[in-house]
Amino acid sequence: MASAEQLNTFLVDLFGRVNKIEERAMADGLGSAISITEIHIIEKIGAKEPVRMSEVARSIGVTLATLTVACDKLEAKELVSRARSSTDRRVVNITLTPKGRAAYEYHKAFHERMIASVMETLSPEQAAVLAQSLEKLQDFFRQEESAVGGVCNG
Repeated sequence: MASAEQLNTFLVDLFGRVNKIEERAMADGLGSAISITEIHIIEKIGAKEPVRMSEVARSIGVTLATLTVACDKLEAKELVSRARSSTDRRVVNITLTPKGRAAYEYHKAFHERMIASVMETLSPEQAAVLAQSLEKLQDFFRQEESAVGGVCNG
């Protein structure tokens, strides 16, 4: 059985590697650099577009001002477009451009490959234990987010 120190080292390494690989894969797939934050903004938009900017900000746990700055950069990279609602001018909706949709699909495919590579090596029993363990880890993260006033994304 793994020690607590081994598990901690594994999780820190795993999260760091996933982020680095995602950034590299997206840069290779798009031909330009894109940050993890930008990837996750694109992910939130692509899952439910068109979507209100305020909803995206809330779902990733940032202020609307912070999201606006990030979307300025994403617009400059031609990945998203923003438009005011025709029924309520206070509302700004955001959608993916064709290039943004391609980034979304590329990112989604990366995650599908990652999960498939793990699941194909596990028995149903091992998959169940892994899922239960990750649920416990997710519960911990949710409790920590709540304790510091963060937003739960899962």
